[in-house]
This record gives sequence, structure tokens and C-alpha cells, in this order.
Amino acid sequence: MQHAPWSPPLVKMSGGQVGHLLEWRRHERDGSWHAWVSWVQTTGDPPRHRHKAVEVRAASLAPLEAPEAYADVPRQVLGNDGKIRPWAAPPSSRAPGQQG
Repeated sequence: MQHAPWSPPLVKMSGGQVGHLLEWRRHERDGSWHAWVSWVQTTGDPPRHRHKAVEVRAASLAPLEAPEAYADVPRQVLGNDGKIRPWAAPPSSRAPGQQG
């Protein structure tokens, strides 16, 4: 496909589930990085499929694609005021998924 639409990169969560990385989010209160991941849970017989979106600590994820696949994942900050805003990288700072 010549111009395939962007698709969020795949990551493996600590519980073994594979999902799409939707966003990196830094928590201003403690500086920790988290990630929003979307995945499909299958349970039961007959199988039922449920779409899930969860926030997990960034360190609990394992990349499943080449590093450059994560470059376009949005980065946001959850401020101490509870508002979400775009992340602006300070000099010499690296967010999760950035090569350096």
C-alpha cells in the first residue's frame, strides 16, 4: 500500500496482552510516564470480544516494532491542576519511545 494510514504501534503489556499504543502521558505530580493502550479482550464460550483502553506505567510495556514506529505517538502532560496539555520537551529530555 503506497499511502497507508497511520496506525498506532504495537506494544506488549506486562500481563501478556498485545495492544496499540495510543498516547504517552507524563504525570506532572511525580514526573512518571504512563501510556494509554487499546486492546481486545476475548472471554467465554462462545467467545465475546470487548474493546479495552487502559492506562499503564510506561516502564511496564515492551515494544514490538522498530523504534521509529513510536516517533509519532502523541505525548501529553497531566498537570497538577488536572488538565491535559501537549508535552514540550525540555532540552536534553527524552520521552518514552524517543530515540536518542
